[in-house]
Amino acid sequence: MLRQLVINNLAVIDSLNIDFKAGMTVLTGETGAGKSILLDALGLVLGDRADSMIIRGGSDKTDITAIFSVKDNSDIMGRLTEMEIESDGELFIRRTLNRDAPSRAYLNNTPVPIQTLREIGEYLVDIHGQHAHQSLSRPKTQREILDQAGEYDSLLHDVAELHHEWKQVNAQLRNFETGGEDFAARLTLLKYQIDELTQLDLAESEYESLMEDFKRQTHAQDLMATCQRVLTELSESDTPLTSQLAQHQRAISALCKIDNSLENVANLLDSAIIQTDEASSELNDYIDRFDTDISQLNEIENRLDKINELARKHKVKPDKLPEQLTLLTAQLNQLEGGQQQHELLQKKKAELGDHYIKLASDLSDKRKISANRIALAVTEKMHELGMGGKFDISVEAIEDITPHQFGMDKISFMVSTNPGQPLRPITKVASGGELSRLSLAIQIIASKDNGVPTMVFDEVDAGISGGIAEIVGKLLHRLAEHRQIFCVTHLAQVASCGHHHLRVIKSTKKDQTFTQVVELGNEERIDEIARMLAGMEITTESRANAAQMLESV
Repeated sequence: MLRQLVINNLAVIDSLNIDFKAGMTVLTGETGAGKSILLDALGLVLGDRADSMIIRGGSDKTDITAIFSVKDNSDIMGRLTEMEIESDGELFIRRTLNRDAPSRAYLNNTPVPIQTLREIGEYLVDIHGQHAHQSLSRPKTQREILDQAGEYDSLLHDVAELHHEWKQVNAQLRNFETGGEDFAARLTLLKYQIDELTQLDLAESEYESLMEDFKRQTHAQDLMATCQRVLTELSESDTPLTSQLAQHQRAISALCKIDNSLENVANLLDSAIIQTDEASSELNDYIDRFDTDISQLNEIENRLDKINELARKHKVKPDKLPEQLTLLTAQLNQLEGGQQQHELLQKKKAELGDHYIKLASDLSDKRKISANRIALAVTEKMHELGMGGKFDISVEAIEDITPHQFGMDKISFMVSTNPGQPLRPITKVASGGELSRLSLAIQIIASKDNGVPTMVFDEVDAGISGGIAEIVGKLLHRLAEHRQIFCVTHLAQVASCGHHHLRVIKSTKKDQTFTQVVELGNEERIDEIARMLAGMEITTESRANAAQMLESV
């Protein structure tokens, strides 16, 4: 439950520190005094969107702290343990708003994202605004009310998770199907290109070898002529170079007997003779081995033409074609693997769809049970609130077979405000007063078992008066036996039903507006309720009526 609310520099509030108790607390005060600002402060500390315009004029920062007792709230204690936030049974929630900086949030002095406040707030406070009946016309609100009151949170979560998984698989399948033609064309092209390169069967370094053979064959005449000429001059002419070198070597060797410094020249000439002989021998072998077959040249040319043609097709160098074949083969394997993935996704989508339909069907059954229970209880409350007729919740299957996040049901609140009249959608009910009472009945019943310890009703009694207002007050009073209830009201009949009474007062001092909150004692409550009954001029009669109303609770 909420134990304390500390507010600094929020709108017309300068500084407030309010302690709260269990039971039903009513907040009253003249219009514009700032009653709803207190609820705005509570909403902000629970993660509502903030606007820097709400910061009090002349201040740079709004600071709000709410202190909750959570020792008996297992949901909150478990969540705090998950976030590694220590708690001795109390939870301090702080929110700061700055004019020139982002807002900040803290749980027990630990900084947390604003979203965390919203998540925590769902376990702490249930706020029903003064215009709650207007939102009842929205299908989303009607579904949320039914589901919040139902006892199938786990099933609802499983349906949402399964829908999310189905949606992801479906998106992956759409990607395949969107590019289906491109996929098939790419597959066909890859297979054709790989087949061409496989038939070419180009070995590593084969291109370089072919180019050498091609150059050799195209220059065969020059090669043979030059090699033969050199061979002749070296060893086959009338005065071959080898004979001349031998003659010169013998002459120098003879001189070495006179001057041994010429020995190195003699040795060099001897080496030259040996190398010249080897060169002659290799030239002979080369000439003998050389094949000048024209058909071989044609084969080389044809092979090179094919290689170069495919190289141009693939926009790579000819010697890189073996690497290209490896690359294309890997791409083909990937595409064929994608085809298998596509088949697996189709199978998974079907399995998820079947599982989803089963869970959605179970959810629908539980919704119908919950809808019947809530409808009977709300109808009973309608009668207590002076309304005849009947309330019902229609749970019908959605015609669209595509899985939806919250199941396959269309939820509609139906009502008949007069006996014997047919049920109609709640949006067709014309009377604002009837809508307000109906909204209150639905909120009380739907919120009864949702486990949230604190409920706030902000002028939800608008549009009713007299005896019905007294019934509303007593309903809230009974609800406060098990929950902490806050009720902002303008009705004396409702205010008199509270266990505790806070009056919101607005005052002006030195051109500054201030809002105060005062807890009223018994005599002060009599005066406040008398004011609410009679206006600003409190009479003896109105005080007597107020005292009687307080005693009758």
